[in-house]
Amino acid sequence: MRGSGLPRRGLLAAGLALSLAPGAARAAPGRMVGFLSDFDEIDDAVAICRAVILSLAPEARLLDITHRVPPYDVAAGARLLAGSAPWLAADAVIVVVVDPGVGSARRAIVARTRRGQSLVLPDNGLVTLLDAADPIVAAREIRAESWMIGARRSSTFHGRDIFAPVAGRLARGDDWAGVGPEIDPKTLVRLDLAPPRLGPDGVRTRAIGTDGPYGNLILDLSAEAFAGLGWRLGETVPLTVAGRPEPAPYVRTFSDVPGGAVLLYPDSRGRMSLALNMGNYAAARGVGPGAEVFIPRRR
Repeated sequence: MRGSGLPRRGLLAAGLALSLAPGAARAAPGRMVGFLSDFDEIDDAVAICRAVILSLAPEARLLDITHRVPPYDVAAGARLLAGSAPWLAADAVIVVVVDPGVGSARRAIVARTRRGQSLVLPDNGLVTLLDAADPIVAAREIRAESWMIGARRSSTFHGRDIFAPVAGRLARGDDWAGVGPEIDPKTLVRLDLAPPRLGPDGVRTRAIGTDGPYGNLILDLSAEAFAGLGWRLGETVPLTVAGRPEPAPYVRTFSDVPGGAVLLYPDSRGRMSLALNMGNYAAARGVGPGAEVFIPRRR
């Protein structure tokens, strides 16, 4: 370069050193946007919603949490939201579309958690399981037409026409006060998901999901609650699953039992689960979400 006093290679090296120096100015990363739905990926619904978000916030870091929530299963959506939200950035925008009441009188909302995350979702109970760890401290109903797709808005695809554009505006830094009126967080819909109670003989619980493609049966029972039954690691627990006896050793992980053997273990989210080592428990036993499980107290 003319007048530089340095060859091109030297300039490149100097520029790189400057860019990596402490305190050097760097481009701010885009805001994290998590996306959770029951859309699956067999058509273009997910891609369309992503396109709407990115058209408004091109620098957003868009993260697909999952789009395989069982269709219409708000309780499963609530569980997956509560399980994933703690791992997203404190200022993340999280879009959740599990919306069997789409087009009805149910409210579309933005909810702000104590940690600072913004949740864009229908008011149908999806926030239920956040109350313990990161409760909702403020909320607004989405009313402003300017925050939506507008005249082309559909009555059956609010993911595209309401939730995605609102998420995009929040991700680019728009003031959420413009989305609509404040609502009392206490009025948000909560599901009746009270945990099972331990009785004198044990606990009756149920399966609330399966672990991805592996078929591990996730129980509506925390590891902490299970500890109250008195069982020790390595002991065989005489379970009953869907009315059938299922003795299972209580262990830490899959390799603690031989291949093909059943095990009872605390999963990575702190819930008790049943699995077959190197197998698919749900498929092998013909059970799934909703299956009743009885775990006796240790005598």
